[in-house]
Amino acid sequence: MAMKAKIFLPFFLLMLLVVPVIAQTLTVTTNVDVYAPGETIIVTGSALPNTDVTIQLFNPNNELVDITYVRSGADGKYATSFRLPSVMPMDKWILGTYTVKAFMAGQSATKTITVQLRIAVIGKVVDSTGAGVPDATVTIGTVSATTGADGSFTVALTAEGRYVMKVTKTGYYTYTANVTAAIGTTNVGTITLTSLEDVIASLQKQVSDLTKQVSDLNSLVIRLNSSLAAATSEIATLKDQVRTLQGIATTVSDLQRAASSLDASVKTLQTTVTSLQAAIAQLPAFYALAFIGIVIAIIAIILVYRKIAK
Repeated sequence: MAMKAKIFLPFFLLMLLVVPVIAQTLTVTTNVDVYAPGETIIVTGSALPNTDVTIQLFNPNNELVDITYVRSGADGKYATSFRLPSVMPMDKWILGTYTVKAFMAGQSATKTITVQLRIAVIGKVVDSTGAGVPDATVTIGTVSATTGADGSFTVALTAEGRYVMKVTKTGYYTYTANVTAAIGTTNVGTITLTSLEDVIASLQKQVSDLTKQVSDLNSLVIRLNSSLAAATSEIATLKDQVRTLQGIATTVSDLQRAASSLDASVKTLQTTVTSLQAAIAQLPAFYALAFIGIVIAIIAIILVYRKIAK
């Protein structure tokens, strides 16, 4: 008996050490803490090697909605999954906090998760040519995601609301905008990132355009100077013509005055003739004939004188 007591005591002490280790062996966890209807809950954990593990899923009312069995591997690791219905609520499947329970040989472990309607923001990031920009970081609030090979992204949020969205990548300017996320999927469309190379190319083009504009302005100044010289010459010619016209105007004015004086003389002569005609009309016929005879005699004398003079 003494020998058996001596053997049993070490064995009892060994069991006291082993039992706590076994009690701490079973664990359970999930790939994420928040799920949406239609997604798959991936359950992993550790147990005793090559041991059957029961995994149960309880809804927010602590009602069992699904159960599965899995056997751990030689390393004690196990993995299984639950598929959530795509439409919720449905029967016992309701939105809220679920509990994942794992059982093994009288031991258990739990993990809580949340099932809620998905709040997702999707979009696509492209460059100035329209090509997708991969590996860009899209941050909405405190949640970030990376764009895929085609530039597309999905950011899952836990609450509705208005957020600041930033898109960043080395070599590109940061894109910032406000986005309002609601239950379901919010598509922000295509986001164009401007690269530093694009900005440099744009600046180079602007410098080239400005250089051409300066050259065009210089050509225009030369043409304007030539036009100004021609205009100056034309102005000088016009001045000469104006002076000539002024002289002509003076001459015309003198002629007008002479014509006016001649007109006055004509009018005076006409008055004199009229007076003579009136005087002649008053002379008797005899005196008229005598006057005519005298005139004829004078003409004859003049003719005779000219003949003698020759």
